[in-house]
Amino acid sequence: MKSFSARLENARRTLSRAHPVLGRLASFLELSVEDGLAYALESGAQALRFDADYYRTATDDALCFWLAHTALHCALLHFDPPPGVPELWSRECDAQVDGLLSALGLPPPVAGVLERHDWWLGEGGEGGASAQQRMGGAQADAAPNANERAGQAQQWRQRVRQAVGEALGAGEADGVLLRALMGHAPQASGQDWRAVLAAFLQRWHRAEAHYARASRRAAEPFLMPALRKAAAQVLVAVDTSASIKQEQLHIFWAEIQAMAGQVTMQITLLAADTKLAEGAPWVFAPGEVPQWPHPHGQGGTDFRPVFDWLTHSGEDVDAVIYFTDGKGDYPVHAPGVPVLWVLAGEGGDVRRPPFGEVVVA
Repeated sequence: MKSFSARLENARRTLSRAHPVLGRLASFLELSVEDGLAYALESGAQALRFDADYYRTATDDALCFWLAHTALHCALLHFDPPPGVPELWSRECDAQVDGLLSALGLPPPVAGVLERHDWWLGEGGEGGASAQQRMGGAQADAAPNANERAGQAQQWRQRVRQAVGEALGAGEADGVLLRALMGHAPQASGQDWRAVLAAFLQRWHRAEAHYARASRRAAEPFLMPALRKAAAQVLVAVDTSASIKQEQLHIFWAEIQAMAGQVTMQITLLAADTKLAEGAPWVFAPGEVPQWPHPHGQGGTDFRPVFDWLTHSGEDVDAVIYFTDGKGDYPVHAPGVPVLWVLAGEGGDVRRPPFGEVVVA
């Protein structure tokens, strides 16, 4: 039999080939095989431990499943049960993860496998007796405190953002999985819109071939191409109408500057209320920190001037990102490029656009 480390790494590679996002998330887990565990496996926010007896009898497909199962629990931030119903919440978490994996072609292995989740709250975690009666039991032993759990959650948000961005950039992301990973946050503390924005940007972080002087070790007459990241051409529009408050503009601009540091991109900036601001467009080269041009606005809201400019300018852009509250007049037809609307409004006072992707700030 292969050593446990080689076999588990092989299972992780198999998972990565079939489901790159799950494989990337599983790569953050510390894997081990230990004698004498009380459960077939014990999963935590950073590690997955298999009991040696179960590991010897488990199939390779079962190992892949448990890697994906644990990684998804972490990615979906299943860290804190609501008060009073830990067992029900525990079952719902497992049902959510196992249902998603079944939809992805990774059905659960043979029923009756006892798993221990050891990251949940001491005051809300299941007791050992109930945990042993079913798969997916939650134990409170060695549960992290609130600060540790908050740190774990933030770490996994970053890992999800990284995994999704890598998969989108390579064109290997599964829509079912992306919707689950990007759609879980509103049920907790509001949508993780920066993760959605980062993932959207990664789609246009292209690679292009270039030719350079060959290495002296290369056999003539070959000239080998290499891939390097190309700058994404992104049109960024900012709503400067009267319905947008100054603090919202500050949020918009902070995110635009952050975007420039996330992806190699040339930003063409437009500001508009019912018409384009004087002096627009402003162009910021890749690597340049965008500076807010302080355009005059505060009128009504009409989104058509931005898309009319795009149509008539002849600019070849990869994507449009529009920061607004969504309240205004829209074009009749969607443009021929992807559009992401970043919506912000007081008390959720936003209006959903008729086309494009939407994320709420």
